[in-house]
Amino acid sequence: MFEYLLLEDLGIFSKLEWQKHQNINIIIGENDTGKTYILKMLYCLAKSVEEYTKRSESDNKSWKDILSEKIFWVYQPNKRKLGELVRKSGTRLFVKARITGEIANGDEYSFSFGKDTKDTITKCTDEVYKKLDLNALYLPTKEVLTAFDAIATINEQLKIFGFDQTYQDLIQALRIPTSAKKLDQPLEEILDNLQNLFQGELSIERKRFIFKKGREKYEMSQVAEGVKKISILTTLIRNRTIKPGTILFIDEPETNLHPRAIIALCNMLYSLSEVGVQIYMATHSYFVLKQFEILARRNKKSIQLCCLEKSEDMTIKFNDLKEGMPDNPIIDASIRLYEEDVRLDLES
Repeated sequence: MFEYLLLEDLGIFSKLEWQKHQNINIIIGENDTGKTYILKMLYCLAKSVEEYTKRSESDNKSWKDILSEKIFWVYQPNKRKLGELVRKSGTRLFVKARITGEIANGDEYSFSFGKDTKDTITKCTDEVYKKLDLNALYLPTKEVLTAFDAIATINEQLKIFGFDQTYQDLIQALRIPTSAKKLDQPLEEILDNLQNLFQGELSIERKRFIFKKGREKYEMSQVAEGVKKISILTTLIRNRTIKPGTILFIDEPETNLHPRAIIALCNMLYSLSEVGVQIYMATHSYFVLKQFEILARRNKKSIQLCCLEKSEDMTIKFNDLKEGMPDNPIIDASIRLYEEDVRLDLES
């Protein structure tokens, strides 16, 4: 689990220091404030450590090699140079994070590179804690099931820029076979609640994803986008990819979901955090934000809100939703709509 993050000269950030990470961490901000940049950097760190510690004995790749490839294919930088990720007015990108696990206790990882760096990071932490059992998953905004084969072809055979590697990593996770064996009770209950949203489930038949609803079967092209998004989560729980200790990154979970489904999804994500899943999400949704505030206050549990704001430089404000909803751009936009509605009523 992440405990600390420091970013210097990454993208639009001159410096971002994130001291306290919670089980649920929500990032908000207007467009082009770097929300996805933060999510992807955390993911690259966690996933590269995971792949390094789980590599086969015959694989001699260093963590530096795996990290370089992960950042390159996740960010897909302009001119195919990692140096393009360095802030325009900066000179050298620097990242440091502290990660803990059941065995590891606050291990720090760091790396840096300059504007001339092409595809290999030269300066990074020498030692990776080999017993750190990490499991990282990233759910991008766009769904992957309809374009499953196309994404696999682009990433596995053509190896060209297009769908970034978060999509390919997700595809590999979805390929893991499910088991009929019951999950532990909290996860089994979460799974049932998610499946009950649409009274159906995702399955694989002849290497193709099918949505089954009773005796009826539907191709992915016939299934609503929101149903596919929820079905991805249920599949990852059923095949035990999402489990205690997982770090789950979600970009705009509200996309293509009705408000009722958004609220139900937030409840399920909260339940996942209660069984040991750490969650990071970027959102523009009032419904997501308000539901997590209600959950934090009702259960007296800390949920971190990170609000990105543009000024002369990028700033980030941290609040605990357990203490209530702070002023933020999403609430401000909602208030402006309400005030306009009242003004029109008074004029009529």
